[in-house]
Amino acid sequence: MSDLAIAQREYREAYDAGDSEKLVEAQTKMNEAQYKLGQAQDRQPQYNQETLQTNENAVSSRQDTVKPSVPRPDAKALAWQEKNTWFGQDEEMTSLALGLHEKLVRSGVNPSSEEYYRSIDSTMQKRFPEYFGTDTLEEAKPAQRKPSTVVAPATRSTGPKKVRLTKTQLALAKKFKLTPEQYARELIKTENANG
Repeated sequence: MSDLAIAQREYREAYDAGDSEKLVEAQTKMNEAQYKLGQAQDRQPQYNQETLQTNENAVSSRQDTVKPSVPRPDAKALAWQEKNTWFGQDEEMTSLALGLHEKLVRSGVNPSSEEYYRSIDSTMQKRFPEYFGTDTLEEAKPAQRKPSTVVAPATRSTGPKKVRLTKTQLALAKKFKLTPEQYARELIKTENANG
C-alpha cells in the first residue's frame, strides 16, 4: 500500500473520529506523500540497466548509508509561517490552511506565488475574524441596499395588490427556475390559503 493511500486512510479515520490532532498529522503525511509522488513523477531515469548493476555493486561495498534529503521550505513559506504564528499552534486554523493548500495546488496555483498566499490569508481572515482583530473583510465596503423587485399579483382584484420580493425570495425563485412573477403568484396563493 502506498504512503499516499495510507495517509488518506488515516485522514479519513481521524476525520470520522473527530480527532483534530490526528487530522493535522494525517494531513501533513498526505502532503509529504503527494510531494514525494510529484517528485518521483517529474524525475527522468538517469541510468540504464547496465549502470544500475554497476552502481548496486559499488553501493553494497560501501559501509555508510546515505540518508535521503528532505526539501527545505522556500523563503516565502518561511516568511509566511513567521508572520502567521498560529500555524502549527492552533489545530483548527492549521488544518484549514493545509486543506486550502491542497485545494489550491490541485487547482493549479503555484505554491510560491503571491496569489497562493493572498488566497490563504483572505480565507483565514474570513473564517477566523476574531483572531485577526476584524469582524470581516467585507465591513470595509459601505453597505448598499438594493430595492426589492415589485411584481404584479397573479390575479386581478378590485384593488391592485403589489408584492415586494426580498433578495432571498428572488434567489429562491431563481433556484427553482421560476420568474419573479411566477414566484409571486405562488406566494399569494400560499398566503390566501393560510389566511
